[in-house]
Amino acid sequence: MHVSSNVAGRYIRAALVTAAAVALTGLSGCDSSDDTASLIRATVAVQSITQQGQCEDVNVKVTPVQILPGAPKLSNSKEFVTPVKLTKGADGVSCTGSSQTIPMAPGKWKFTANMPSEIASCERDIAAAGPLNVSFKDGETTCS
Repeated sequence: MHVSSNVAGRYIRAALVTAAAVALTGLSGCDSSDDTASLIRATVAVQSITQQGQCEDVNVKVTPVQILPGAPKLSNSKEFVTPVKLTKGADGVSCTGSSQTIPMAPGKWKFTANMPSEIASCERDIAAAGPLNVSFKDGETTCS
């Protein structure tokens, strides 16, 4: 009886080790670190002036123009809005702020900001290489 319980214990241990190995192998396919490392975000910056003594936050609409194939699974390929909270500068007149977009699919995107003086927009090629900065300045109809 003692011998058979040792054999049964070995089988149970072997089964548990096998199950753990299978579970770890299955989880290795779920590692999203490659996906998150390849996600593309742009930084949207806004410079404006106060409106009746207050800084008004700006929503920047981001619209896909032409999405390239092979985008990372977690990237967005649909229109979205990036809110930019503006804070008053030390001079009491200027307002500045910046915000990062949600992950974007590579391709050409249009950025549109409804600034106090007028609407400003521009198109940018969004790719993984290089800094992705889109800056709007009140009084200008495009971005830099």
